[in-house]
Amino acid sequence: RIFLIVQLRFLGEFKCISPAGDAIEIPNRKARALLAYLAAKPGGQFEREFLATLLWEDSGETQARTNLRKTLSRLRQALPAEMQSCLLSDTHRIALTQAGLETDVQHFERCAQMGTPETLEKADALYRGEFLQGLSGCGALFEDWVLTERRRLDELVLNVLQYLLDHFMVTGAIERAIQVSIRLLGRDPLLENVHRQLIQLYLQQDRIGSALEQYRCCRDVLARELGVEPTEETERLHALLQRQIPKKAADAVLTSETDDVPERKTVAQSAAVARRQARSSLQRQPSIAVLCFTDSSAANGPLQLGESLAEELAAALGRFRELEVLAPSTVFAYRDADTSVQQIGTELGVAYVCEGRIRSMAEQTVINMCLIEVSSGRQLWAERYADDPAHIVSLQDEIIRRIGTTLIGRIEHAWLSMARRKPTQDWQAYDFWLRGRSALRQPGITALEEARRCFQQALARDPYFARAYVGLALAQLSEWGCFSWNHWVFPGTDALALAQKAVVLDDFDHQAHCILGMAQIYKRDYEGGRHRLLHALELNPNDTDVLAHAAAGLALIGEHERAVDVGRKALRLAPHYPEWYAAFVGIALFAGRQYEEAVATMAPAPEALCNTPAFIAAAYAHLGQEHQGVYYRDTVRRHHHNQVARGLFPPQMSCLDWLLTLDPFQRPPDVEHYADGLRRAGFE
Repeated sequence: RIFLIVQLRFLGEFKCISPAGDAIEIPNRKARALLAYLAAKPGGQFEREFLATLLWEDSGETQARTNLRKTLSRLRQALPAEMQSCLLSDTHRIALTQAGLETDVQHFERCAQMGTPETLEKADALYRGEFLQGLSGCGALFEDWVLTERRRLDELVLNVLQYLLDHFMVTGAIERAIQVSIRLLGRDPLLENVHRQLIQLYLQQDRIGSALEQYRCCRDVLARELGVEPTEETERLHALLQRQIPKKAADAVLTSETDDVPERKTVAQSAAVARRQARSSLQRQPSIAVLCFTDSSAANGPLQLGESLAEELAAALGRFRELEVLAPSTVFAYRDADTSVQQIGTELGVAYVCEGRIRSMAEQTVINMCLIEVSSGRQLWAERYADDPAHIVSLQDEIIRRIGTTLIGRIEHAWLSMARRKPTQDWQAYDFWLRGRSALRQPGITALEEARRCFQQALARDPYFARAYVGLALAQLSEWGCFSWNHWVFPGTDALALAQKAVVLDDFDHQAHCILGMAQIYKRDYEGGRHRLLHALELNPNDTDVLAHAAAGLALIGEHERAVDVGRKALRLAPHYPEWYAAFVGIALFAGRQYEEAVATMAPAPEALCNTPAFIAAAYAHLGQEHQGVYYRDTVRRHHHNQVARGLFPPQMSCLDWLLTLDPFQRPPDVEHYADGLRRAGFE
């Protein structure tokens, strides 16, 4: 039996690597070509005549067969002794067995086929260059085969990058989405929709100069390659960019925006490594992931019903302290993955996975559920529920009871009552809420406006729908948090009133209490905000949005140790977290004097919020590494300079004053700690 694994790298320059990691020298290009062809088609048996023609078509038949025989002999001698028996041949055929052999192409294709975020990231990392790059002069027929494989694999890597881009957009990983967009356009610069996405991502970071440059690049490549102008949608985006140019354009810093932040080009890889390293930390207590329900009749039912039911179930289970429940936004990244539930659970690092299937009909909704133990793949229970579509919430109660009974013992009726947030009886209102929630997860001002419109339409249908008020309040906070360079004064009155209305309508809604608490803190009502945040955590200790908000809120209040604890839990329960999590948890870590961890947390999202680079620069300054924070300091200065030029900030407001206004620490020592770090970093 052969345990040896020889690695063959075909993506990029040809390489043959021994199990010890050393290069195995293959004697000449024809031997490399022969090995590549045999390994690319594992298990296949090829006629000697065919292979001789493939590689020596210009030679006579006798000479070609002689060349093949000599090349085969040299190839066998070059391989490790344990591998030589894998190269099979007789007087008519040649074959290469798979035992002890691995190719990067096969690994790449497996990862792409599985389609999970983790395997897609691996596929992207494996694609180091074109198939058999630089291997030429091996005959026209061989080169035709190489070109065919290149086209096939290039198409596949485009699909991988597009799926990754969609994943990063949905999960709010803006910086990683930017890097994938750049790589996509490097492979196919005619993808106008990707140009638009990249422009919007730059706009999200207030990088107006980069966005304008990307528009010009899109316009020029379309004109040069296709002889066409950008579409109307792209031109509307350009018009929006033009409105963002500072009024004092001559003074604006629009052309010096660079991607030279040290971590920027490796954010995707570093985030993936950190996620794998943190995976084992979920095993402290029973942990569960609720997969997005598959809906075989989604076209006939409310929008995203399967996603909504899974999210409701996860939120309800999250109220039990005996369980750790992964964030739905993280789990939903696996909805289209072509892999087993056990593999998904392993990647997520949970002990249990719950999955369900829905079939909606005119008079009945059928839900099939099962709970799977990841370590063994064993199905712990399975159940079928059927009821009137209007009774879906009551079905959720029964499902929660069964999961709780299986994993943590009997669930009290009182807990079940708390687990249910007050639903609307109007399905159209519910549909508008689903649409608004989906829009709220997308980057950009346009998405926020769409979210507001949907929530307002939901309230027009049902004025007592608490979650629609929560959505409007969250949209208000998101606009300020993600685009606060346009609002130096916190617009908290509206968010405060909306969250208060939601709490009045449903006192058990943990998100309503959370948003109300954050609004109170930014309005300097620290005691009121503290009460609301702690109550939100009591209602649902596993909601990662609440945990991330609470990390920043409690840090501003001065409860550093608790802030750090809930922040770390947020990142643990949401391996694929949006970038604003990193920003808020980074504030908690900075306030808690955990400078190295703060930098490591915020660096993969260096412009998640406009003040994130300031906290990174201040953390480096407290570490005595001011030179490491120069790029981040200059980024914040650009934000501030452009807004003053636009007339959005008072001219007399210094960059330092603006930053201290954005994050109102309650305790004077915390204010001075932040200000001292900013001054050391070079802010004035």
